[in-house]
Amino acid sequence: MKTLQAESLLKEFGLPYFRELASFGALSDEMIRNMVHKGVCVQLEQGEILKPYESPVDGFSIVLKGDIAFYKHCETHDVLTRHFLAGEQIGFDSMIAMIPNSGTEIAFDDSIVLQISATQFFDLHVDFPNDFGLFMINLSRELSREIAMLEDVVGKSTGWQA
Repeated sequence: MKTLQAESLLKEFGLPYFRELASFGALSDEMIRNMVHKGVCVQLEQGEILKPYESPVDGFSIVLKGDIAFYKHCETHDVLTRHFLAGEQIGFDSMIAMIPNSGTEIAFDDSIVLQISATQFFDLHVDFPNDFGLFMINLSRELSREIAMLEDVVGKSTGWQA
């Protein structure tokens, strides 16, 4: 895992790229710049672990490029349950629930992620109240879609047909 410089990343991708990502949609340039500069941008090679099972959750990540696979730990084995792609968050639900990581996050492809600490998340609320509301809508929308997807999986596993 390699830490990337915020300014280089902003130049490489450009602000329009960030605004196209679901987590950043409709946010101001100032908030996006703040998130990238105060967060930690890391580059992972395929197969590298972003967060291991049961690691403490002190924030969450947003995939900027690539694919992060999530392997849910179930009793004695790990099961691939989700791929997180560009613009999607990983770990927001665990941060809000204040629970340890329930699985292992592994780079499925070469990837770049932005890590946002719980402290930075709180500071965004204070420093950018209007943008923070939009950011919460973006994150909530993604969580709602995940819940709907899980409901479909559970429903279909019981023989339910749409």
